[in-house]
Amino acid sequence: MATRPSGLGVVLCLAAGIAFAIQPVLGQLALDRGAAIAPLLGWRYAIAAVILIVLARRRLVAMPWRVAGTAFALGVVLYTADSALFYAALGRTSAPFATLLHYAYLLGVVVVAAILGRERLGARRAAALGAVLVGVGLVGGGAGAVDPLGIVLALASASAYAAYILFSDRMLRGVDPVAFAALLVTGAATAFLVFGATRGELGSIGGTIGAVAVVVGAVVGTVFAVTAFLGGIRLVGPGTASLLVTIEAPAGLALAALALGERLAPAQLAGAALIVSAIVVLQVRIRLPRRRPAEVHQLPLPLVPEPAEALAA
Repeated sequence: MATRPSGLGVVLCLAAGIAFAIQPVLGQLALDRGAAIAPLLGWRYAIAAVILIVLARRRLVAMPWRVAGTAFALGVVLYTADSALFYAALGRTSAPFATLLHYAYLLGVVVVAAILGRERLGARRAAALGAVLVGVGLVGGGAGAVDPLGIVLALASASAYAAYILFSDRMLRGVDPVAFAALLVTGAATAFLVFGATRGELGSIGGTIGAVAVVVGAVVGTVFAVTAFLGGIRLVGPGTASLLVTIEAPAGLALAALALGERLAPAQLAGAALIVSAIVVLQVRIRLPRRRPAEVHQLPLPLVPEPAEALAA
């Protein structure tokens, strides 16, 4: 059944997209200063998991064991795979370009959601999807030299992310998103910290910049962004949520220009404008004035003489 658009769901998805845009820039700065991926993400998710568990402690107790175990497993497998592959791509290409390739997940999410009957793939949604894909293509057009392995890693990350969204959509029906996110992030933290410990890398976070990336990533990029996005998925559906969160591309482009000194090409600015326009078109409903029915004036009925029997009475 298609999910009706929700104003709150739209706001949550857009806010999540902007929050998601912060972390790739900070992550790239940390990686440039020698941070290892496992501790950078492991400590980030560990801090976020503690915060989320405190926020959702009562709701966690009420969550069915089967749902809780599935959420934790999603974190260990899909969320970890998505984050690890994306950060590996960041080490080989720029943040905007890696984000561009990551948006290949849109095709999978929107199409599969339509096939499963979760959402309808109407003309407006299809047009918005096409505009977003063209827009992110323009955003990544100024990425410079392209690393083939970086492309493969980013696309693999996109595949893991699409699977994570579709599985989460099924699990979130009737489940509190904060509690779900707490277990999801706990699973990811466990995977990264165990891997980092086996390699002796738990202290390699990239100095002060890495510490900032860990803390900001935990609070903004995980606690806020993940719960807002999961809440948005529950309210507007996976396809619409995935399209709305593409606000991350122009937001990330602007942040990369400020923090990394990357110059904005005209094509990139055009792509950012196209993404924003697609999001607006996706939400604005054009309502044509309804035709008023012609007024019908009832004609006066002719006087009917009363029956003779009634007069006689």
